[in-house]
Amino acid sequence: MIALYRLDKELERKIAALLDNSGHPIGYFYSIKSIIDQMMNPFVVITTEPYGEELESFSLPVVCLSIDMNDVKKTWDRMHKKEAVQEAVVVCGSQKETVWLEREYALEPDVLGATCHFQLREDLQESSEHATYLMPIWGKHLLPEKPPIGEWHLIEPSLSTLRRTVQQADSLMAYTKDRLREKHLMEAVVNSAHDAVIAVDRHSQITLVNEHAKMLLGLTGEVLGKPITDYIPHSDMLRVLKTGRQELGDVATVLDRSIVINRIPVIVKDQIVGAVSNFKEISDIQKMEMSLRKKLHENGLEARYRLDSIIGSSPELVATKEQAAMFAKTNATVLITGESGTGKELFAQGIHLESTRAVGPFLAVNCAALPESLLESELFGYEDGAFTGAKKGGKPGLFELAHGGTLFLDEIGEMPLRIQVLLLRVLQERRVRRVGGERIIPVDVRIVAATNRDLAEEIERDHFRADLYYRINMLKLDVPPLRERLTDIPLLVEGMILELNEQHEQKVDQIDEEIYRLFQEYRWPGNVRELRNVVERMVLLSTGGRVSRENVDFLFAKKKGSVPHTLEVAKNGRFEPEAVKIVAALQQSKHNKTLAAKALGMDRTTLWRKMKQYDIE
Repeated sequence: MIALYRLDKELERKIAALLDNSGHPIGYFYSIKSIIDQMMNPFVVITTEPYGEELESFSLPVVCLSIDMNDVKKTWDRMHKKEAVQEAVVVCGSQKETVWLEREYALEPDVLGATCHFQLREDLQESSEHATYLMPIWGKHLLPEKPPIGEWHLIEPSLSTLRRTVQQADSLMAYTKDRLREKHLMEAVVNSAHDAVIAVDRHSQITLVNEHAKMLLGLTGEVLGKPITDYIPHSDMLRVLKTGRQELGDVATVLDRSIVINRIPVIVKDQIVGAVSNFKEISDIQKMEMSLRKKLHENGLEARYRLDSIIGSSPELVATKEQAAMFAKTNATVLITGESGTGKELFAQGIHLESTRAVGPFLAVNCAALPESLLESELFGYEDGAFTGAKKGGKPGLFELAHGGTLFLDEIGEMPLRIQVLLLRVLQERRVRRVGGERIIPVDVRIVAATNRDLAEEIERDHFRADLYYRINMLKLDVPPLRERLTDIPLLVEGMILELNEQHEQKVDQIDEEIYRLFQEYRWPGNVRELRNVVERMVLLSTGGRVSRENVDFLFAKKKGSVPHTLEVAKNGRFEPEAVKIVAALQQSKHNKTLAAKALGMDRTTLWRKMKQYDIE
């Protein structure tokens, strides 16, 4: 399309006639807004020199009508025939018009047969000199009604001048289509960027802005072509336009949002032609960092079990889940104690998912499963070349990967003393240093630790540091063993059978009631983990979709006796008074270990350890 912008009716008529049969549609526009509304379509603008300046900031192809000395001469000759004129001629116009007219006049100074001067319209002043004042016809609305002396005489462009303008616009159409395609591509790239982007030209007028930038800066309406200072009075982009130096990583607060900003000058052939600023909310950067950590290290970085996912309705388990939910509301370190197989990691995951860190990563490491040197590098990471076999480029540790989330340290009681020292330093300073490295890396990680040992006793034996114990034992969660919540067994078995049916493509849908009774009489030294193994085996042995008494005989064939009925317990062939007291307390509490431990004046973990020591079931 050829757009005719703010031309008078006669010029529009003549140009439209010249464009007839060109194949280009013609549009008539009279405001900046009407031009902007069409910017998604390929078009060339024809306008006059004064109005062409309005469109400079839009990077549109603009062809400006401009008179030449032949047009001036025709007007001068026409005036000579009609009236007496002064021998001095003053031609007023825009800067571009007067510059080109002066160049032409310098080549043919006798073209008018009179002295000719050229004056910018904004510099027109009072004068006592008699002269004939000429101006282009489109300037009549931009200059005073009368010149300093005499009247205005209007210069009209000839048809040859109009034809040159139309031919130039026609030749630009193909170029414009290519430019528009590139412009659309650039806008698509900018709008798809994660960052907010805004660009200005050398006059600080906005040339490009994406929707993200409008939202962060609170920009409304059409902003293209307007000075950035209309929206940001003391914009730092002005400094970049002046100095030509890039500014990276600047932090500022805009509309109560903390953002990080990069400002980069656009330099073409050693000339500053504009500047681009890209910026992003700091909170978005943090979310992207967490998401990236998850994608790069998917294994073990995501918690799956909520507290509601932990099966059981016994009072002991319900109380434990309620306490865990309360702990989840804080950022304090949690120590989970309990026998092996009770589901301590499930509670750790549940605490993570109920906390404000739920969107962050969840990592777990078994401190007893790794040798000392490997555990150190896993926790704190290592730099390139830190040791033989180190991965090229180094490797981040679990503390780095868990930034913004939770790190679960299982079996922390097994952690070597040297690693305990390093762990204590991280918990105190919230910073890590990789093995073989010098950089100090700040981390924001919540620690949830677990153990089946009595850490107080381990401290007495110098196997665990007291200062680390006090640091991790801010909140303590004691997970009850299965034998203290036997009423949960039917629910646990049903849930396990449903899961195992899908896993092994079985269709077990019946279970003898006697099995539940037998399960509730068993002591379950391996707790829920042992129960799952037993259920999986009986599902595999089942026939016809039914589990019968015979399918669990293997369990009771090797079943150890329950708590001895005698109050005399032999250990290594001698009488143990402490064991007798424990047995008595267990019998009196009907094997409720929590009540027995309370009666004995010890915690449940200590009681469990002593039962193991004396082979008490």
